[in-house]
Amino acid sequence: MDGLVAKTNKEYIKYIKSQPCSICGSLEVDAHHMDFIGMGGNRKKPSLKDFSCVSLCRIHHAEYHSLGHKKFTEKYNRDLWKEVYYNLRGFYCE
Repeated sequence: MDGLVAKTNKEYIKYIKSQPCSICGSLEVDAHHMDFIGMGGNRKKPSLKDFSCVSLCRIHHAEYHSLGHKKFTEKYNRDLWKEVYYNLRGFYCE
């Protein structure tokens, strides 16, 4: 399984970064991990957590971390875990 993750996680992150911001549609985005890596976590090591990403512009990415999941979700009425599913489906099926 680790080989599969190592092979495709960089491709998947690249795919996420090619998608518009899930909130405003901006094309300059970060890959936001819904399944947090955590402070001090190794961001260079391939991980299944890479497949929990959504695209967020810098403004919304910073706002997410400032507000937290619940308040951000309420403010924008957007289920980012659904976005994770749609991204995975788009990457693997379309």
